[in-house]
Amino acid sequence: MRRYFALSAALLLSSAAHAQSSVTLYGLIDTGLTWVSNAGGKSNVVANDGIIQPSRFGLRGSEDLGGGLHAVFTLENGFSLNTGADSQSGLIFGRQAFAGLTHPTWGSLTFGRQYDFVWDYITLFSIGSRLGAYGFHPGDYDHLGGSLRINNAVKYTVSPLPGVNAGVLYAFGPGPSGIGNGNGNVIAAGARYSGGIFAAAVAFNDVHDMSLSPVAQIGQSLGTAFPAGAFVARSMRNIEAAGSITLGPSSTRALFTATKISSPLASATLSSYEVSEVYQINPFWVASIGYSLTRLSPSTWHDVAAVVDYFLSKKTDVYVSASYQSVNGGAHAAFLTLPASSNGHETAVRIGLRTLF
Repeated sequence: MRRYFALSAALLLSSAAHAQSSVTLYGLIDTGLTWVSNAGGKSNVVANDGIIQPSRFGLRGSEDLGGGLHAVFTLENGFSLNTGADSQSGLIFGRQAFAGLTHPTWGSLTFGRQYDFVWDYITLFSIGSRLGAYGFHPGDYDHLGGSLRINNAVKYTVSPLPGVNAGVLYAFGPGPSGIGNGNGNVIAAGARYSGGIFAAAVAFNDVHDMSLSPVAQIGQSLGTAFPAGAFVARSMRNIEAAGSITLGPSSTRALFTATKISSPLASATLSSYEVSEVYQINPFWVASIGYSLTRLSPSTWHDVAAVVDYFLSKKTDVYVSASYQSVNGGAHAAFLTLPASSNGHETAVRIGLRTLF
C-alpha cells in the first residue's frame, strides 16, 4: 500500500512538473519559381526556395520556475527544401541557438547565437518583410534580411512601459584557435514603440571582424582603398530608424539605414531610404509595394518591389512578386540569392507557396 501511494505521488508530481514545461516544434517552408531577366548575362527560370522567407524548423521550450520566472531556449535550423541541405554554412542550428531566463517584469537574459535589434525591431517596417530576399537592400549590408546572426552573444531585452520594447547585446569574439568564429566583438542596442496607429523603432550595431565580398554581394567594390576581393572589415556599423502609420486596412511605412564599413586604411558608407505601403484588401488578399534608394559613391541603386498574397488558410498562402533594380555609377544590379546582372538592370518575377507549421 505504501508503495502504491509513493508511486501515485511520484506520478502526480511528474505530471505537475510536465504541465509547467513545454517544448514546441515549429517551422516554415517556402518554395516557388523565379524568372530573372539577367543572371550573369542571360534570362533564366529557376526553382528556388526560401525567398519570401527562408525555410526553417525549430524547437522552442519554456519551463515555469515560479514567481513569473521561466527558463527558455530556442534551437532553429535553416535548410533548402530543394536540396535538403542545411543553410548557414551547414550549421545544424545556424539560424538561432540560445537559452536563458525571462520574467514579465524584469525582462529576458539569453546566451548563444542570436539576432540583432535590426532584425527584432526594424525589419518589420521594410518591404522585404513582405516580399523577402528580392525586397532587401544591396548585399543586405544593413542586415534587414537577417543575414547577421551573432555568435557568443549575451542579450538583454525588457518592456519598461506599455508598447515599448528595448534591448542591448554584447558578443564576445572568437576564443583561442578561432573557437566560436563568425564575428568578432559586437555591441548592439535598439528600441521599439507600438501603440494605436503609430509605431517607430531605432537600432544600432557595431560588428567587428566581419567577412565581406563587395563585388559579389553588391556588384561593385567599396573603393580603391579597400581590397579588390573578399576581406575582413575592422568595423561594420549600422544606425537605423523606422516608423509607420496604420489607418484601417492601410499601413504606410518609412525607414532609413546608414552602414559605415571601416578597414585599417579607409571607410565607406551606404545609405538607404525606403517607403512602402501594405494594404489589407480583405481577409484573404494583401498587397504590398515599396521603393528604396541606396547610395554608395559613385553608385546609386533604385529598387521597386511589389507582392500580392492570397491566404488559403491562416498558415498557408500563395503569392506573386515582382522586383526591379536599376543602378548607375558602374555597379552591376544584384538581388540577394541571385547572380549579379551583367549590367545595371535586373528584374525578378516570382510565384510561390508558403506554409507554416
